[in-house]
Amino acid sequence: MKTISLKKVSAVAVASLGFGLLSVVPVNAAAQGGTANITAVTVKAATANTNVTDAAVRFFLGGTIDSGTDLDAGDELNFKAVVTSYPTNGYVTVSGKTTTASLDFTAAAATDTGAANEVVYAATVNGTTAGAETVTPTGTNGLVAFDFTPTVAGTYSLTFWNDANDDGALDIAEARITSSVTITAAADLSPTGSIAWMTGTAAGDAAAASSATNAVPRAASRSAGTYTAQIAIDLQKSDASDDDRAHTVEATVSGNGYVAVNTTADTDPGVQTRVATNSSAQSERYVHIEADGTAGTGSVTVSVTHAVTGVKTAIGTWSYTHYGSVTKLEVSTKNFTIGKAGSTTGYGGATRTVAGNLLPALDAGTTVPAFIIKMTDSGGRVALRGALPTFTSSNAAAITGASCAVDGGALPTTASSSTNGVGFYNCNFTTAANAVSGAKATLTAAVVDPADATKELTTTIELTVGGSVSTETIAFDKTAYAPGEAMTITRTAKDSAGNPVADGTDAPAITFSKSVGGTTPGASFYVGGTKSSTSSSGVASVFAPVIGGAFTMQATSGNSAKSALTASSSVTDANAGLLTQIDALNAKIVALNALIAKIMKKLGVK
Repeated sequence: MKTISLKKVSAVAVASLGFGLLSVVPVNAAAQGGTANITAVTVKAATANTNVTDAAVRFFLGGTIDSGTDLDAGDELNFKAVVTSYPTNGYVTVSGKTTTASLDFTAAAATDTGAANEVVYAATVNGTTAGAETVTPTGTNGLVAFDFTPTVAGTYSLTFWNDANDDGALDIAEARITSSVTITAAADLSPTGSIAWMTGTAAGDAAAASSATNAVPRAASRSAGTYTAQIAIDLQKSDASDDDRAHTVEATVSGNGYVAVNTTADTDPGVQTRVATNSSAQSERYVHIEADGTAGTGSVTVSVTHAVTGVKTAIGTWSYTHYGSVTKLEVSTKNFTIGKAGSTTGYGGATRTVAGNLLPALDAGTTVPAFIIKMTDSGGRVALRGALPTFTSSNAAAITGASCAVDGGALPTTASSSTNGVGFYNCNFTTAANAVSGAKATLTAAVVDPADATKELTTTIELTVGGSVSTETIAFDKTAYAPGEAMTITRTAKDSAGNPVADGTDAPAITFSKSVGGTTPGASFYVGGTKSSTSSSGVASVFAPVIGGAFTMQATSGNSAKSALTASSSVTDANAGLLTQIDALNAKIVALNALIAKIMKKLGVK
């Protein structure tokens, strides 16, 4: 066997900092009988390189055999590589790999001795080159390949050479090339960037988990084993990609409740432990919360421990409530208390919507309950009672009854009464067909006491009857405003008996003779016989004109005569007030000058 070597090489060019095609050509290389002269080594970085830590970086090498070289079977060609510079603590070894390209050598005959950072090619057939032969490396192939896996970010330089005499040393006469690569830190686990949202327990809830479901307070019965909530977790790296490594997710309970962590969504695992972990090699994990038989508030803190570094980081803490048996009923909200004969007032269904609440009148599309009943346990926690309230009226000739539904607990982006479908009941009431204006009734809502089936838990609400619009007025809250000052516009309506009209009766839109600021009061509805442009919390929505002088507002009454409604006010002219002040100041100046002249005269001053 002949060892392929290089003769009379006197110079080498070294490439640096780049992945372009780089070459070194020894000077005065010539064919030697029976040997192959490698007159150049070239290198190209693999296109698949990510150039990040902990990921293999590959280089493909090429080479040129001098013209006229005779190759005999068994002749060998040796390539070697070594890392020649690296960042602190970043030294790694290089591993050689065979490829499919050849230069009168065959890949099948190549020997990969990667641990020795060497690739050996052996000729299998005799052949004589007619001219210089070259294999040019690409981003996907070459005569041989070398890999290394950087563990530290920074710049690495590697030298590749044809070890012609196979002594493992880089001799001056051997063809070589050096290439550099800059490595950046690979994306790693980001506990704060990972997604973790609390959601419900029904099929599909985990897939639909979002920031909206995360904002919903979770509550469930204290009965042991009740599936309360789940937290859907997606571990992510700093580049927002999923991290499927076997990091350990841990959930720890504080207060009441049990917890489990696994990779199965929407399924009650049936657990009885306060601390649980899971180290599956996937990004999706699920924390399941169950009741432990006690009422109260609990919380679960979720953390993740890095599979490589062992660093433990908190992802977040979520709270929940387990309630006991209902001990109290109360009317928590009164939206409408004046009914219209022969009509049902308010919404008594489970699903409220924003769109329905924007309607100007209480028609079929409105989803505002007339009143809301709240149920709580002995600790004041909202609680769910399986049976709906029943109602008794003190005056069936006025109010015949009412009906309710447990609020559906829609997401906070809607107009739901509750946020979890627990403890709140949307109710309407019905007014007798022949009810007269001013008639009154007390409605009593009741449920069987869970602690004693012979007793009831009750609450009451006072309701009255109103009619259609007979008289109607519109009014400003002031007779004069500063320019742009907040105004309160009040619409008032009474029926023919002089009582406030039924809640939900249309209130007319307002127009102004001058341009006003804010939002002009549009068509709406009456509650308690009035409609104010200023909210119950005191927030004004309409503002006086900025131009001084008188102005008016107009509307058309909803009574049978369609009466014209009008009211007047004015805006103080700021300029006029300033002129008055200037005139007063001038008068004072004149009087002062006269006094000075008088004093000077007495003193004989000229």
